[in-house]
Amino acid sequence: MLVRDYPNPQYKEAHAAPTKTRFAVVIGNFRGGYATLPAHAIVTKGGKTEQPYYRLKENELRVPANIISDRADIALKGVIKAHRFPLIRKEQMILKVGSLPLETKIQLIDIHETIKNRPIHVLEMEKENPYYAKFMGFFKEVTLAEKMQFMRDDRGNHQYEFVRNEEFRVKAIQLLEKRNHLHILSVQLEGDKGTFTHTFATKKSLQEIREDWKEPKKAKEWIREDVKFYALWKNPFLQLKPDPQPHPDKYQSLEKFRERSSVLER
Repeated sequence: MLVRDYPNPQYKEAHAAPTKTRFAVVIGNFRGGYATLPAHAIVTKGGKTEQPYYRLKENELRVPANIISDRADIALKGVIKAHRFPLIRKEQMILKVGSLPLETKIQLIDIHETIKNRPIHVLEMEKENPYYAKFMGFFKEVTLAEKMQFMRDDRGNHQYEFVRNEEFRVKAIQLLEKRNHLHILSVQLEGDKGTFTHTFATKKSLQEIREDWKEPKKAKEWIREDVKFYALWKNPFLQLKPDPQPHPDKYQSLEKFRERSSVLER
């Protein structure tokens, strides 16, 4: 995002005016109708970051190549300052120029995990925004949802951060396989914001599934029904095993699933 009058308090690396127009990484849409969004600054330090002698700091991540939209005649270079969390207002946002690839987002999470344990960075983050830990946690949760392809629509767009607090109910369900202590199920979740299909891996018994999944849950609660979420929370770099493919004609309502699975357990 190209941001007008990006706040630039006098940190060690900041020798410019208090505000300037610069590129930034918006790290989360926390709620609909937002007034402000947290962001990370992108800096070049007067071109120094592009020199071969420049060494990245532990709070920096190089901007990946080829993320600019074809429609934008803009060169984007520099490093992302992962310890910056100012709130950017709508009127400051000039132009969306691209999106970070998933791999870069996971690298950013890894930097967050490091700097949250460094007192020098904690002091800077607390000074700029006392809610920085919440922002890092939200960014991590949304990124893991993208890696899990949770709440991805038919066009391939990831909607989790926009529907996170919306309720969804089980429209249809299909038991794919039992893998050791896990049940693997394909579930169609239906709500006011649309219908999304996701493959869950759960340690719950069929009886627990019948009871626990009969009531609507918010999207942020549904994602926590999948053990893959907890595995990735511990290690975002983890490579997930491909999910088995559901059969389009073998979905059934939760009520029929409850009846049939009850018979199977007798």
